[in-house]
Amino acid sequence: MRQAVKGLDHVVVMVDGIDAGEAAYRRLGFQVQPRGFHRKLGTANHLMIFERDYFEILGIVEETTLNAERRQWLKSGGGLANVALATDGADLAHDAYQAAGLQPDAPLAFDRAVEIDGRTELARFRTVRIPKMHMPVVGFFVCEHLTPQFVYRPEWARHPNGARGILGVTVIADEPAKWSPMLQRYFGAGAVRREGETLRIDVGTQPIRYLTREAYTACYPGIVPVRPDDHPALLRLRVENLSACEALLNRNGVKVLKPDGKRLLIPPSEAAHLTLEFAEH
Repeated sequence: MRQAVKGLDHVVVMVDGIDAGEAAYRRLGFQVQPRGFHRKLGTANHLMIFERDYFEILGIVEETTLNAERRQWLKSGGGLANVALATDGADLAHDAYQAAGLQPDAPLAFDRAVEIDGRTELARFRTVRIPKMHMPVVGFFVCEHLTPQFVYRPEWARHPNGARGILGVTVIADEPAKWSPMLQRYFGAGAVRREGETLRIDVGTQPIRYLTREAYTACYPGIVPVRPDDHPALLRLRVENLSACEALLNRNGVKVLKPDGKRLLIPPSEAAHLTLEFAEH
């Protein structure tokens, strides 16, 4: 059965300076893909590819009407901006969100050039964006890969720090429960679960958690959020070997917080205004 939304596809991290962002993520031990350009959107990116998902750092290289909202968002700090949702079809997702009253934009087609085995190919996508007025803190959009063979390549998923995939996203929200009705319109009533003051959203693969600022501080000791308001704050990644990852980060002079023996925290100052959490599971 074809699905309008079938999990998390990738995460977008906005950076104010694509060169500095690229250098930061190489230092963190990622195999950073060469810079790609979305000429229609006026943006450039670098991808950190895993087997089934990825995250990207995205910067503005030319002001266009299509990136005005991103430029405004960058003014207050950058960091984790969007969660892109996997789909069996952009048109299918558009119809589903239209029925849910989310007033989606029409599907947008764009591409970027990639070099594969000495050839230039075009990675092509169709996305469906939901207007900001229906944004439950996280900027969700749906991404259909028309050429997944030019994105998900095993040779690009080998990272010196041992990163293997996304485990989840954490959002700071003063009142997590108030976002529940909107999230149900995105993912269905059964996907949103309340755990005390915390919301846990099952998007089909990795979970997204909404925590109060107090709960976030308790869960991630020593981490100071980059924004005073509600915002997506942390990306959790699976690594093959936590000790080996820690050793690489220490060799590279990265500041690492270790609240317990099961995870490593990288503060926003080290990762272009994003907090990273490394864990084995």
